[in-house]
Amino acid sequence: MRVKPRDYLGDQTPLERSIMNRKMAVDWIYRFGFSSAQVLRQCLNKESCSWLSTEVKRGWLRSTRTGSGVPTVIYTLTEMGLEFAHHHATKMLPYVELDPYRVSQPKIRHDLLVQKLSIAALRESAITQVTSERELNEGDQRGQKRADAIWHLADGKRLGIEMELSAKYGQKLDEFIGGIASSLDPKREVNRLDSFCVITDSETICERYRVAMRPGQPMRRWKKNSRQHWVIEEEDSVPDYLQELVDFRVIAT
Repeated sequence: MRVKPRDYLGDQTPLERSIMNRKMAVDWIYRFGFSSAQVLRQCLNKESCSWLSTEVKRGWLRSTRTGSGVPTVIYTLTEMGLEFAHHHATKMLPYVELDPYRVSQPKIRHDLLVQKLSIAALRESAITQVTSERELNEGDQRGQKRADAIWHLADGKRLGIEMELSAKYGQKLDEFIGGIASSLDPKREVNRLDSFCVITDSETICERYRVAMRPGQPMRRWKKNSRQHWVIEEEDSVPDYLQELVDFRVIAT
């Protein structure tokens, strides 16, 4: 039996399906800044990336080679794509990636992993919605950890996602732990998260964070002195509630 492409479209015409795919891809890139062929195939549930090549030729998306070659290219919005995103957006977001070289090359792998895991969680119905980092309210209170993404669970709870591909030390580690503790503080009334998940691709890094965030471990607060050097202002300890509210996960990449 011959199968026609229309058989897979249901009640949609090819044009309607094309527009729907464009909305989904443009919205995703608008919210996350850029994406890759692999992630967008996940997003659209497609096996081929030929649709992306067509959208680039039509002027909706821009493809730019990466410095590392992994992935080979990233996709950002063109001026026309950004206008399309603004037309359908529920919230106006800053979008500096009209200049694709504003994308931080060292962070590409990190950001794409966050996107990939978020789409997988959505497709598995593990979460109902994802909020990207740039969608989070600007002007978060000082010391609060801005998550790489927030996953919204079916019960209404919000899970902060933090992708860690390298180990932090000293001041940066203290700020990381202190920021998560502040975000999860039961006494916080504004922008409080219900839990956090620290994700890494290294068992060693995972164990380092797990040990550093055990209740009672040192947690220091830093400030700049008169010579603009960072010094320890106060030494505290990791609060007990992190034991229950922070999870750690090692992924294969």
